[in-house]
Amino acid sequence: MSVWVRNGLILMVTLSLLAVGHSSLFPPPLGRIPDGVIENRKATTDEKKRNRKIAQDYASVGYGWQGREWKCLESLWTRESRFDHYAKNQQGSSAFGIAQLLGEKDRRPEYQILRGLKYISKRHQSPCRAYSFFLKRNFY
Repeated sequence: MSVWVRNGLILMVTLSLLAVGHSSLFPPPLGRIPDGVIENRKATTDEKKRNRKIAQDYASVGYGWQGREWKCLESLWTRESRFDHYAKNQQGSSAFGIAQLLGEKDRRPEYQILRGLKYISKRHQSPCRAYSFFLKRNFY
């Protein structure tokens, strides 16, 4: 997949999230607790499954990361957050969310996934390189 096509797809998804609103494109699951009701909230099993599926779709369409690259990304983010978009860093840093990016504040899983994929692409070029780095240093 060419860089132009990938960037066009990422831009299209991002613009649709901004134009329509993420709640219209991705309605919250039934029984979801509203943000702010419980301070130490964790994602439900259904939310984590949904986040994993979104990450797989975005990685495949946006970056062509499938097969082995998807398995590396899945392993990396499972170890970091278990695909919980409310995950806080256990060592007390400012890392937050699915990708455990430093300074992350946004609680929307779609946004966290897009930012995490972009970070991996820019810094490590691929999920397997990021995961290999993580296994050696315990961060990526």
